[in-house]
Amino acid sequence: LSCVLSVSADGLHKEIVISGCSDSDGEVMYSLDGEELWYADFTNKKGVEPQPSFIDHTSYVEGTYEQAEAQQQICKQNLKVGLEAMKDIPLEFDPPSSPIVYSRDNVELGEN
Repeated sequence: LSCVLSVSADGLHKEIVISGCSDSDGEVMYSLDGEELWYADFTNKKGVEPQPSFIDHTSYVEGTYEQAEAQQQICKQNLKVGLEAMKDIPLEFDPPSSPIVYSRDNVELGEN
């Protein structure tokens, strides 16, 4: 999962882009100032602009959905490579050979 944050020179705005995948699903979404502007509906194979009709509508360029599909293919390939690289890593770690003791209170160096 990745996120991009940018700021406009005209004023402070928060733009968030979410793009992520699993081996069976994925998501691409664009938002501005906490409002979702566009997301990819991979089930119906189209981009969705869920903005209400009473605001100045922001439209994304033609090909945004196709770009989202391409991002998903790259993400799934990267996921496959990552899973293959980590397949021999043990899931459980060996416990420490001696007990670890933590103090109940904060300890300062040189204090009794």
